Parts: sequence; structure tokens; C-alpha cells
Amino acid sequence: MAIKSRKFEKAEWFKIFSAKKTRIIAFIVACVIAGGFCLSFVLYANSHADSSSKSYLKSESYKLASNEMYEELCVTASAYLRYVDEDQNYTQPRHLLNDYLNYLDYNRYKYKKTEDGIRLVDSQFDYYVGITQNGETRYLSNIKDIENYYSETDKIKAFKSSHKNYILRRDNEVMSDRTSSGQIVDYYYNTAEYQDNVTEEFYADNLVPVGGSYYDNYGRYFYNYGNYEPIAFYNVDSRYNVIKGLDLKDGLKYSDRLEDEEIGDDYDTDDGNEYYDYDNGRYYYEDDYGNAWAKCENLYDLPDYKATDNDDSGITVFFAPKAEKLTAMEKEYTEALNDMYRAKLFVIVLGVIEFMLVCYLLLICAYNAEPESVERWKQGNFLKKVPTEVYLILMVLAITFAFVFGACWNYYVSITKNIFDNALANSVFRNILAVALFALAYFAGFGSLMEFVGKIKTRSIFKESLICRLCKFLWRKYKETSLYHYFHGLPLGIKLTWKFILIFVGIFVVMSSRLTMLILLAVEIVLCISMLRDFSQLSKLSKQIDSLGEEKPYEGKIRKTSPVYAESEKLNSVQDKVRESVEQQIQSERLKIELVTNVSHDLKTPLTSIISYIDLLKKMDLDDEASSYVKILDKKAQKLKGIVSDVFSIAKATSGVDVNLTKLDFVMLLNQCIADAEDKIADSGKIVKININADSAMVMGDGDKLYRVFQNIVDNALNYSMDGTRIFLDVYKKADRIVFAEKNISATPINFTEEEILERFVRGDKSRTDGGSGLGLSISKSFTEACGGIFNIEIDGDMFKAIVEMPIIQEDTAEKTDDKTE
Repeated sequence: MAIKSRKFEKAEWFKIFSAKKTRIIAFIVACVIAGGFCLSFVLYANSHADSSSKSYLKSESYKLASNEMYEELCVTASAYLRYVDEDQNYTQPRHLLNDYLNYLDYNRYKYKKTEDGIRLVDSQFDYYVGITQNGETRYLSNIKDIENYYSETDKIKAFKSSHKNYILRRDNEVMSDRTSSGQIVDYYYNTAEYQDNVTEEFYADNLVPVGGSYYDNYGRYFYNYGNYEPIAFYNVDSRYNVIKGLDLKDGLKYSDRLEDEEIGDDYDTDDGNEYYDYDNGRYYYEDDYGNAWAKCENLYDLPDYKATDNDDSGITVFFAPKAEKLTAMEKEYTEALNDMYRAKLFVIVLGVIEFMLVCYLLLICAYNAEPESVERWKQGNFLKKVPTEVYLILMVLAITFAFVFGACWNYYVSITKNIFDNALANSVFRNILAVALFALAYFAGFGSLMEFVGKIKTRSIFKESLICRLCKFLWRKYKETSLYHYFHGLPLGIKLTWKFILIFVGIFVVMSSRLTMLILLAVEIVLCISMLRDFSQLSKLSKQIDSLGEEKPYEGKIRKTSPVYAESEKLNSVQDKVRESVEQQIQSERLKIELVTNVSHDLKTPLTSIISYIDLLKKMDLDDEASSYVKILDKKAQKLKGIVSDVFSIAKATSGVDVNLTKLDFVMLLNQCIADAEDKIADSGKIVKININADSAMVMGDGDKLYRVFQNIVDNALNYSMDGTRIFLDVYKKADRIVFAEKNISATPINFTEEEILERFVRGDKSRTDGGSGLGLSISKSFTEACGGIFNIEIDGDMFKAIVEMPIIQEDTAEKTDDKTE
């Protein structure tokens, strides 16, 4: 494709930037920078530091650790210390103790088993947890010299004086020396007494709620101490489980085995394993061992269900961060925060550089730097043959890999830690490998994008598409079938009607079917888009018809697959034939005018000689018979001279030559013509009625030509009107026109039409051989139209009417026209 030369393309700097080596280097640099950008972004996104806070105590990570510590201590008090004796022996079934230990293991809380029972281990917090029942206190603590304080109150006072940022729960109240964050959150949970109601607490998000716990008569224990879902322990050795058998976790209760004789008319069975009790309205399921299950939504819906609140007023929880641990965590948090800021800075800097490289590469990709080539955009011979879908798939795979790799970053870190032993090498090699993987994904994705953009620039995106090729192949095969020719030959109305029927049927099927809804919906969308395209093609066809009516060429294009393409081709054929016919008619008219002009000019010379010799003969002394012959020759020669002059005038007026338009008074010119014809009117003996209803009417015309028009009309009326009848000459204004109308009764029967009488050399009295030449009305019509007016003939029986209309000009228009004429 040829292009216009641009100045900057000839500049040295553009030649350097458009060089192939420059583009390759820029692409490699872009891949490396993209890898660093992705790594920085992942590190920033996965940073443990909370950018909204400058201190570890205000970070989300500390809030989470504090909430977990509070929940662990409360559950320990309620589920463990509540049920130990003075020798630290657990008094409840082992199932509850195992659930408690499983709870600690599941949440990765550290503990150790000693001769004195379970001991919680925590390196971040100093803690004390105790529960007082019947005047006796059972407690756990990791604070040294705990035994030096006799009462629990003394312990708490000592702890509060030696610890900061503590949280204390006592007598179902939460206290702390922390300043409230001001962000209030709510915590809600079901209560034991009112299963359908919710207990709701409001507390600052840097503190903790009080919470509560309860147990039921089916051996289930529930603990709500800030956790979103209740923590449940199950005593599967309770007497209800032994007697009835319970599925506590799924909320199912076993029923008694149904005897065969009990299965009668009250039960229906399909496969022998399912029964329905119409009396009780309940389904029963029988397992392979003959056990029948009765399903219930919740155990507390059963009639014998009973739940009891635990008395948590005796629980005391105290914990605070260890000073040395807090210092280390603050330092670690600050380092993490600095790492996050550095990652953020790298994201911004590398992102800006990458954006500039991407813009440069997308703008310059596929540019043809060969100076002698006329193609501005060009792809490599191999790459341009790769299907478009391959590039799209590579882009999707690259983007997917980048997102998955970033989302699984923690797993990647753990894997690399197992591979590399040295901490420094671990970090360095992990980051280098991550940059390489991101750069590789970027190489595939962005490289495919560049080739995709290159196909757009070279306009080969659809040409090189496998799907488009397949569609074109199928379309070519379809066009070879008789079905295509049948539908292609159908009228346009039938084609559109079939599409409407398919759309409505599809809508009905979509509304009545759910399985194929998406497929049919897609088909409906395609049909609707096709209908919209058809209507747009109809609009183009309408414009083509309008252009045909205006005798203008139609610039639009109608696609070959359009249902109106056949009609458009027919219109083009008609338009071509009309254009050829008009051109032939114009050429024929031009030849006729040239012929008449040339013949008239050629006749003038010999005719002038004939008239001159006739004048010489008239001066000679001839006998009477010869003198009469000379008079006849003189009369016929003068008539021939008038005919030649009239034909020559018509030719010049028709071609626009010898027409001088000036501003003149139409009424005044007509009055002058009538005054000059008074003698002729008097000699004819005809009665002429003149009715002029306009004093003046300024028109643009040629005075000599309009005078000749008026003269011919008056002479025609005097020559061909019936004796004893009147001739009417009317002048009046009609809108923005001045009209001159002449009416008379013909002396002979009118056996011609309006069109015939306006033809040249046609006379009203066809039997006469003398008189006019048959050019008077034709001259009047040609002269009137040459002056911008309208000349019409109307015939009603034997009444003949000639009408001349001229547009009246305004004063300002007349002045402008006069200026242009001058």
C-alpha cells in the first residue's frame, strides 16, 4: 500500500528508533523490566505490613494475633479448666479433651503435656487464664513467680503494673489500657436460651468482645469468643448417643428400626431404602445395616432438646505482649514496611519505564524501515503466516500464568526455601527465578500482542485467522449449493420475513427452555445483529434510489452477502442505462444544434447572393411576365431568409449563446409590443381584449428575445384566430411570478397536441402552403426558457392558450445581479 512521505520518517533520530536492532533491544529490555515489575508488584501485594499504620501494635497482623490469643484463652478456660480437678485431672469424657487438643492443633497453637496437665506455650504474649468455681480457682500462666501472689486480684494488679497494652476479661467485662481505635464493629452469636434470637455486642476493633458459651443435652458444646463460626465439641459417649445414636455434626438423629409388619399402607417405597410416613410427615432412610434415619433440620427442633448457658462470670483472662518480643516485632514490622515501600517505588518506576517501552513497541511494531519499499507496515514472512488465534491463545495463557503465579507466591516461597539452604541465596535466587518466569510469560504474551497489533496494521487479522478461513471455505461451499441460489433468488420481503420468523421462534424457545438457553440466546443475538445490518443495507438501497432520482452517482457500497445486493445491482444497471441514454440524448441534441447552426450558416451565403441578384433583376427593364416571376422569387427568398434567421436564433438561444440578461420591466415591454402591433391589429379586423392587472414587474431577461416572444404570440393569434371572435391578452401576478396569457378560438379545428405544436416547423393549419414557417411558437418557447421563464400551451377544444411565466426579482437581488452583469 502506497503511503505519503513524512518528514520525520527521513530524520536520523527516527531511523535509529525504527531500526530492527533497536526494536529487538527494546523488546528484551521490556521483558526484563516487566519481570521486575511483576515481582515488585507481587512483593508489594503480599507484604505483611499494613500500610495504613506505622506501628506494629496498630497493624492488622497484631489485631489478628491478639484476637486469636483471646479466643484460645477463653476456650481453654471454658472447655478445659472448667472440668479439671485439684490434681489437674480432666473429669469429662476423653472425647471432649480430644476435641480441645484437636482445636489447638488445627489452629497451630503451641502447648505441651505435663504431669500437671496441659500448658499453653506462647512466645509473643504473657498470659494468665483462670476460672473460679465454688470458691476455687484453676489457672494457667506463663508468667514467672506466679505462685508469689496469693489471690487472683493481687495477680492482676501486679500484672497490670508490669505490662502495657494488656487486655483483661473479668466478671464478663473487657478492660484494657489501650486507647480505643474509634472503629466500632459488632459481634453476634446465637444464645442457648433463645435459639432464634441473636446476641449482639459492639466493641472497638483493637479490643475484643466478651462472647459466651453453652451446651445441650445431646452432648454438644459451643464456644463463641470472637470467632465467626461457633467452635463445637462433641461428647459422643453421652447416654443419648448410646441409646438412640446421633449424627451430631450433620444434625441427624437415628430412629428405631422399622419392622416389616409396620410398613403398610402408611408408607411408600421406591427402591426399598426410602420410606415416607404420612401420619408424621417425615422421611426415613434405611442404610445397609438396617438402621433407619429420620432427618431433622436441627437437633434443637426436636421435642426433647434442651440447652444450658455456661456460667462464664468466673473466667479471668489477662494477656499482654512481651516487651522483648514486642521490640523484635516492631523492628520486623518496620523492615517489612520499608520493604513494602521499596517494592512500591520499584512498581512505580518500573511501571513508568515499562509503559513507555510498551507504547514505543506498539507504535513501531511491524514498521517497514526499508527506504525503497512502498509498504509502510510489514510483518516477517514466518510470523505473518501464524494464525491469529495462536497469538490470542498465547496472550491468554501468559496472563493466566502471571495471575496464578502471583496468587501462589507463598507456595513458591516455601518450595524455594526447601531447595536453597542459605538464606541469602534463597532470597536472591528466588527473586531471579521469579523475574525470569515473569519475563518469559511477558515475552510470550506481549510478543503475541505485538504480532496481533502488526496484523491489525497490515490489515491481515481476519485474513490470517483460522476461523475466518474456515468460515470463508464453508461459505464458498454453501454458495455452490442449490439452496444458496434458491434463497438468493427470493424477493427481499420474503428474506426479511423468514428472519423475523426465526427470531420470534428462537425467543419462544429461549423462554421455554433452560438447558439450551445460552446457545439459543447467542443465535438470537447473531440473528438480531444480522437484521440490523439488513436494515442498514436497506437504508443504503434507499439512498441509492434517491441518487438515481437525482441523477447523481451513488458513493456507498453494499456488501455482496447483503439481501439487497441483487436489487442494488439492478439499480446500478438501470442507472448506467439511464446515464447512457441521457448522454446519447444530450449528444444527439448537441449534434442537432450544431447541424442546424452549420446548415443555417452555410445557407446564408448563397441565400444572400440569390437576394442580391433578385434585387438586380428588379432594377432591370423586364416584361410583365418576367417581372411577376421576379416578384415571386423575391417573396420566397425573403421567406427563406426569415426561416434561416429563425432557425439560427433558436440554435443560439438553446445553446446559451447571444443571450444578454438585464433587468427590465415585463409589463412595460409587453405594452410596447402591443402598441407596435396596433396597425397590424387594426388591419386584421380582430377584436383584442387587453387586461393588465400589474403596473410593473421587474424580471431578468433579454429584451430583444422577450419582445420577439410577445410579437410571435400576438402574430400567431391574429393569423390563426376565428373571424368574429375575440382575442384575450391577460397580465397578472401569480405568487412570485408575472404571467402573460393569450387566449383565442382557432379558425380551424385543432387536431394537434400541446407537444406537437411546439415542435419546429409545425403549423396549426397543415393544409396551408403559405403564411408562417412553423417556428414561431418554438422560437417563443426557446427564447422564454433562455431567459429563465416558462412557456406553456394549453388546448381546450378549439380554444388555444399560450402562457408565459417569468420570475419577479426583488430589488436587492436585482441590484446584485446588475453589479455582476456590469
